[in-house]
Amino acid sequence: MVNNILVPYDFTNFGDLAFDKAMEIAKKFDSKLTLISVIGSDIDTSGMSLSRAEEAHDESENKAKEDLNKLKNSNIVENVSISVEIVHNSSSSDGILLFAEKNNTDLIVMGSHGRSGFKKVVLGSVASNVVAKARCPVMIVKPPKS
Repeated sequence: MVNNILVPYDFTNFGDLAFDKAMEIAKKFDSKLTLISVIGSDIDTSGMSLSRAEEAHDESENKAKEDLNKLKNSNIVENVSISVEIVHNSSSSDGILLFAEKNNTDLIVMGSHGRSGFKKVVLGSVASNVVAKARCPVMIVKPPKS
């Protein structure tokens, strides 16, 4: 049974593809959908005072909440229960995995940039870390080949 679907959302076309697929699954199984954004790994606070670094984190969190809520509210007519969460973690994959475990996630649906080879080694891959370590099934949604 797929009761709780987690969608780590990165505000890209890849995240949109994953969200669309998760909505499709949620409608079929009458599942709850949780959109999360991991805050921490994407904010460069080097050279900032402590108070300015805190402001930068708050600004990033507020913007993420606002954008996730826009996405949530634009899909209300779909009759899918959607919640929005912000996770603080310096590692996106760790933030996703910890949230999934604590919240009884049945399925993680996430987008992938489809990097391979050298780019994947150099840049790392949140998706591959989540796939390797998740305790629940993970669906990776990739863009269609052109």
